[in-house]
Amino acid sequence: MSLNDLNNLHNQYPTKTGLAYLSERSVFRGKDLHNDLDHMTWFELNLFGITGKEFSEIELKILNYIWVSTSYADIRIWPNRISSLASAARTTPILSMVGGIASCDAELFVAKPLVSCLSMYRNLGRKISKGISLDDLIEGKLHQNKTIYGFGRPISSLDERVPHLVLFLNSLKCDNGYYFRMAFQIEDYLKRKKKIRMNIAALYAAICADFGFNEVEMNLFVSLLVFAGMPPCYLDTLEKPPGALLPLKCKDLNYTGVMPTRW
Repeated sequence: MSLNDLNNLHNQYPTKTGLAYLSERSVFRGKDLHNDLDHMTWFELNLFGITGKEFSEIELKILNYIWVSTSYADIRIWPNRISSLASAARTTPILSMVGGIASCDAELFVAKPLVSCLSMYRNLGRKISKGISLDDLIEGKLHQNKTIYGFGRPISSLDERVPHLVLFLNSLKCDNGYYFRMAFQIEDYLKRKKKIRMNIAALYAAICADFGFNEVEMNLFVSLLVFAGMPPCYLDTLEKPPGALLPLKCKDLNYTGVMPTRW
């Protein structure tokens, strides 16, 4: 940024996001929050804030299902475990939730796999439009990266969420998107070559790509993807004595470092 750019921003900050005219009205992405957007659910408003788009009723059902179908109230899952550990330490609810959400900005789940998978679909789509075959593109990606985000699962090869999502989309007759079909074409190739199946990230990313999300919008959309499972875990731990989650005895630790020095 140049000095001239900074001078232009010295006394003003141009924005298209919105402005609160206190005692009068509040503008949200160019619309009056209390008059133009009062018909929206919070979920719709959140999506409008992220994308600037108003989605159809069916699209909203599908995007909402993405959040619902990954709301696992299992204390072993990393975000839930963090919020539960914070609860065991009697941290406030908000700090506990923020700690859990922060862990979703991770390499192995939520943010990185979903955003990387969506980006892959968009890149593949551009290259396919130039005449390159999908099989050649996947083979090249495997040769370069060894793995493909959205395909394969470390604990269980079958992702239980996939068939439920497919059935849900079938019921809405919304299972024919370009990237949605591409996800299954990639899985067919990987099953033949590597015996690898898709995980749910492959379909979540495909749906969002079909709905026109870009990478930043995808990241913002999934930031609260697993949030609904966290408050139940926080409350469950709150009912127990402080420090009750994962207590360790000294003998539970297997120290393999340098032995104490004898003087």
